[in-house]
Amino acid sequence: MGIKIMNEESFNGFSEENLRLIALRKVNFRLSVKIHAGVYVTGCSLMVLINWFFTPGNWWVFYPIFGWLIGLVEHYTSYIVYARGVFPMAKRAVIFHLMAYIFVLILLFVINILVNPLFYWVIIPAIFWGAGLIIHIITYLIYHRGATVEEEGMKSRRE
Repeated sequence: MGIKIMNEESFNGFSEENLRLIALRKVNFRLSVKIHAGVYVTGCSLMVLINWFFTPGNWWVFYPIFGWLIGLVEHYTSYIVYARGVFPMAKRAVIFHLMAYIFVLILLFVINILVNPLFYWVIIPAIFWGAGLIIHIITYLIYHRGATVEEEGMKSRRE
């Protein structure tokens, strides 16, 4: 057996240089998510200590913890979407909107429980935002799911 020389066609249309660049971006993206997660844990720990020492009767720390969690989850979602090569943009939009819906509602639920546990007003935004999200998902499934992409004469379905 001889040495097999790989050309661009062996990489499904990507050159070796492009694949290395994609791998480098993926590693940098992962490091960025890890740094953000570390800062989140450190910041939340410090806020819990500050809250415990200075205002133990008023647990305000839950608001920034869950608010910042939304940003961390969106950051992690962007890494997962990039790492898995999710395409087209319409599918990415559905994923981001779904994650935002879930984690914003968690924050609103926490606020609801802490401020007024007798009336669950969090159901109102859950229903109306949920209806909009369902319309968004249905629109994606009807119009964008089977989309194909043409790149330099090559058709590929990237789902």
